[in-house]
Amino acid sequence: MMKITIRSFLLCMLTIQAFGQDLTQVIRGQVIDATSKTPLPFATVMVTSVDTPLGVVSDENGKFRIENIPVGRHDLKISLMGFETSFENNLMLTSAKELVLTIPLKESVTEMDEVVIKATNGNGEPLNEMVSVSGHSFTVEQTERLAVFDDPARLVASYAGVTTGSLDENGVVIRGNAPKGVLWRLEGVEIPNPNHFGGLSSFGGGAISALSGLMLGNSDFLTGAFPAEYGNAMSGVFDMQFRNGNNETHEHAVQLGVMGLDISSEGPFSKKNNASYLFNYRYSTLALLKPLLPVENSVPTYQDLSFKINVPTKKAGVFSLWGLGLIDDINAQAFQDTTKWESKYDRNNELGTFRTGVIGLTHNYSFSNKTFLKTSVVGSQEYKRYESEELDFNLIPYPSSDMYVENNKWTVSSVLQHKFSASHFNRTGVIFNQLDYHSKLRFAPDFKDPLFDYVDESSDINTVQFFTQSQFDLTSQLKLSVGIHSQYVNFNNELTFEPRGSLKYQVNPMHSLGVAYGKHSKVEPLPLYFSKVEENGVISQPNTSLPLSKAHHFVVSYGWQLNDKLRLDIEPYMQFLYDIPVTPDSSYSAINIDAQWLYEDRLVGTGTGKNYGVDITLSRSLSDGYYYMLTSSIFDSKYKGGDGIERNTRYNRGFVINAIYGKEWVMGKNNNKILGLSGRFNFIGGKYATPVNVEESINEKDIVYDESNIYSIKQDPNYRLDISFYWKINKKKHSGTWKFQLLNALGSMDQYGYLYNYKTDQIEKDQAQVIIPSIAYKVEF
Repeated sequence: MMKITIRSFLLCMLTIQAFGQDLTQVIRGQVIDATSKTPLPFATVMVTSVDTPLGVVSDENGKFRIENIPVGRHDLKISLMGFETSFENNLMLTSAKELVLTIPLKESVTEMDEVVIKATNGNGEPLNEMVSVSGHSFTVEQTERLAVFDDPARLVASYAGVTTGSLDENGVVIRGNAPKGVLWRLEGVEIPNPNHFGGLSSFGGGAISALSGLMLGNSDFLTGAFPAEYGNAMSGVFDMQFRNGNNETHEHAVQLGVMGLDISSEGPFSKKNNASYLFNYRYSTLALLKPLLPVENSVPTYQDLSFKINVPTKKAGVFSLWGLGLIDDINAQAFQDTTKWESKYDRNNELGTFRTGVIGLTHNYSFSNKTFLKTSVVGSQEYKRYESEELDFNLIPYPSSDMYVENNKWTVSSVLQHKFSASHFNRTGVIFNQLDYHSKLRFAPDFKDPLFDYVDESSDINTVQFFTQSQFDLTSQLKLSVGIHSQYVNFNNELTFEPRGSLKYQVNPMHSLGVAYGKHSKVEPLPLYFSKVEENGVISQPNTSLPLSKAHHFVVSYGWQLNDKLRLDIEPYMQFLYDIPVTPDSSYSAINIDAQWLYEDRLVGTGTGKNYGVDITLSRSLSDGYYYMLTSSIFDSKYKGGDGIERNTRYNRGFVINAIYGKEWVMGKNNNKILGLSGRFNFIGGKYATPVNVEESINEKDIVYDESNIYSIKQDPNYRLDISFYWKINKKKHSGTWKFQLLNALGSMDQYGYLYNYKTDQIEKDQAQVIIPSIAYKVEF
């Protein structure tokens, strides 16, 4: 105890002696045990990025507070005898906001007098300690630095093995898998697609994320062979967290830009307790400008709200109430002058409203310094109403689609984590979902035909998931993780058993090897199962008995820490997909679903697929004012439909290369200004497309594809340059940031297929040159 007292005194003296600058700020927070979430007293927290050391020792509740830290970027070192040393790097400290951190430390399996140093977070190591391969952590600050519109889905498209479909949507394609295979989690629970206009152009994607950067904390993104706690996912996982609001000081932010007006606030409810609130509301700029635009300029509009209320108690644990809501509207009108019609898009009327809401109550409770329980009750709703009609050349409208979908879901999740020893901990949980599914999907088989009810369903869909996984530190260098996930679905009465496991060997401080396996399953989009099929004059629902789609993931990893800033990662992988819904004696397979609502055929679960490739990443963390990342992926993605013939999938681009570079300059008399520049160059293999049946298309005056040769034409490779500039000024009690982003600065073309041109009577490429500029100003105070 005497040694701790002396060390605390010396660290406090160092803090008092810190050089004075006009603009300083506070870093504070709590150090906790990574497994039990209990506070860790007497941990040393040091700011290592200043000339004169600053540091403190956490109190009996694990809390720490370091004052008089100059604004700018800083690194922390957190250490405690018997625990692995942790690092928090490149933290941005502004004059407007305190930096409040929760820092987990993992108990060391080595002897007490040994020193174990493990870098975390600063180099992208996943926050979930059970993830050994194919995992990345990302921070909100990273989404603000790059030209990604503060959108996590666009950020991860810079990682190896990840692509997006096109510039105007953020559906994430991981290692050749469709975006529909991604699991979205918030606060540890599966949520509906959190993107504006989600599912309209891509299942699993949308136009832009509704998750504001002013709300999110550090989060994980996984690309394969994920641990047992992640169920109902085939390709990847977004595991995101809301941060807690400041429980001591009220802080606010306002941002106005091309993407919208954001208003954010956080602070304590009362100085008598530690409860806090945090919320953000965004209203699209297009909606603000809509009254000033001509009536014929139909524009999509959106708004979203997110919040978190965090209430710690003395004996009953921590309660948090959190939520997310978004509303989107489309009202697009056809040209009334038929001489202006060039393609079918010019003759369509569209009207749509999309709503998504999530509200959750989470309870965290530590029974002891070894056992932690997290229980969540979450309600969510997805509402989609979309109508379209097509005009003939006499301007007479004919309905083409009428879609109504309402999903009301309740989720109860309970996860128990127990530390048996420093070398073994287990995470076990059960998840119950009850979904009230209401859907009525009506489409016109052909132009001028009446609408036909392909889906008219109201069902109660129940799923139960159970998982357990243990991690063993066999030695200080060898880590084994094994578990199993099980899922039961009531509409087809299927029960799955999905083993998961990984082994990671830290050869030495510079080199590591890993291997992982996982069996995964996923429920396909629900209209696929409940569509009505007409056979010999009889209408039935034959697809409700289809099995869940499944995949085996195999990953090998090699990591080389070339120095304290530079790292090389290489990951070969193989994925075998099976039980995929296909149409008998046809090339059709659910592997290729992008945004398909209409199903007319009986399906069978005999389809297969395979994805294999290698992901390579060379990354330099931000230091000395600059950073870069080079990623390269070479892959192949094939499938077999109901006819048993192997073909390319629609997502088989073959390769993708990313180059990211960023630079920051610190300026001003008191180093209170930062000028930043970042850019990403993306070079990606061309899509596989289906050839057009030219003769039939000209006769029909609409595109008719040659389905017998589906995905047989390789399009040209695509490239894109995105750039971002930001100018941050810190002043007393507030800070301001100007940010300019330009997506697709070189004006490359996105190709979507083919169109029939009414003016020229020719078949043309359906392509667009989408260049998106964005300017925004944010003030924090």
